[in-house]
Amino acid sequence: MLLHRVALVALLTCLAACGSASASTAVSAGDAGPGASGNPPQSTVDGGTSGEGAAGDASSGGGTSGVGPDGGFVPGAPISAPAGQWTWIPFDNAFCGNGAATGIGINPSTTGTRVLIYLEGGGACWDATTCYTEMTASYFTTGYSEANFVAESTDVTYLALPGGFFDRTAAQNPFQDYSYVYLPYCTGDIFAGDNVTKLGTNTAHFVGHANVAAFLSRLVPTFPAADRVILAGSSAGGYGAMYNAWQVQAAFGGVRVDVLDDSGTFLPPDVEAEGNGAQSTEATAWNLAATSPPCPACATNASAIYGAWAQAFPAHRGALLSYSEDAVLPAYNGITTAQFTAGLDEILADQFKPNPQLQAFVFGGAGHVLFFDPLLTQNGVTLQTFVAQMVTDSPAWATVQP
Repeated sequence: MLLHRVALVALLTCLAACGSASASTAVSAGDAGPGASGNPPQSTVDGGTSGEGAAGDASSGGGTSGVGPDGGFVPGAPISAPAGQWTWIPFDNAFCGNGAATGIGINPSTTGTRVLIYLEGGGACWDATTCYTEMTASYFTTGYSEANFVAESTDVTYLALPGGFFDRTAAQNPFQDYSYVYLPYCTGDIFAGDNVTKLGTNTAHFVGHANVAAFLSRLVPTFPAADRVILAGSSAGGYGAMYNAWQVQAAFGGVRVDVLDDSGTFLPPDVEAEGNGAQSTEATAWNLAATSPPCPACATNASAIYGAWAQAFPAHRGALLSYSEDAVLPAYNGITTAQFTAGLDEILADQFKPNPQLQAFVFGGAGHVLFFDPLLTQNGVTLQTFVAQMVTDSPAWATVQP
């Protein structure tokens, strides 16, 4: 366990930098937050006027307002925001680990009907030591506010990366005409939790999964004309994208949702067994029994989530991006780099190869998080080309690996 905790200190340091990465008040043309610049035209993606969301209750776990009493999806008010720029949208029914309300970033497009939803990365925690002493999950104890979003949305190594996947001026960007949605990460639970619990003298809000439900309650009516959704995320957000894929697909109904998991690698059981065994502790702290996707095999094989998604939605596409020698996940799981690489090869053989709608981009070498390096090249193929082939349904789309 000590190895696991020490590893997560390294995990947080990396993910806060390289992984960083709907419900409530509406934003009108005159209400753009400090992340906005100029006075661009107001987006009318919702075709109507947004209003106030339901009030949240931090003690209840927050985001469940997007889910009806029978577990069904309940739409809320659409969001209205200026087109072509980032705007912070606060939510009063979505919360960080410290119980403070949070929100999302949105950057609507007027030239396309597809939506890219990106989940931020940033470590993980599950007990008093990891959450409050070592603080191995970013923003868990401090909260994530508009000021944090302004900093991230203007960071030229991150959301404002020239030539990146959020750059609409980049002609080769496959997401150039998409609307962008940014889900910040401040719950320490890889967007999988729905539990408010006492950890020592502190109350921990592991409500990432519930927050996603709250966000979806307003995102779905915001994009009524959407014809494709790409659910992406890096590191903790990569795990979160895969874990929440069923929830997002159910919310968007007949709109196809594809998944892009960057460096959130679910490992097979033989490799997990060689590690620190912290998965059961995390499952209890985060209450994963209440949020697990419909994947019976996942109870004993976490990596089965890939094949389960492919079998449930055979006409959709899913991708995994990874370094062959991930620089963070081996320490996080208490395994060696060689064991991680063997596990990666195993899931590609067992989960991806039998399902042609699943493909992977594996870069030979050490590192963590590929999404913000679109020109990374393996076997003569750039990551940008791989992603473009995925989202355009190109028949040339195929796994790239050393």
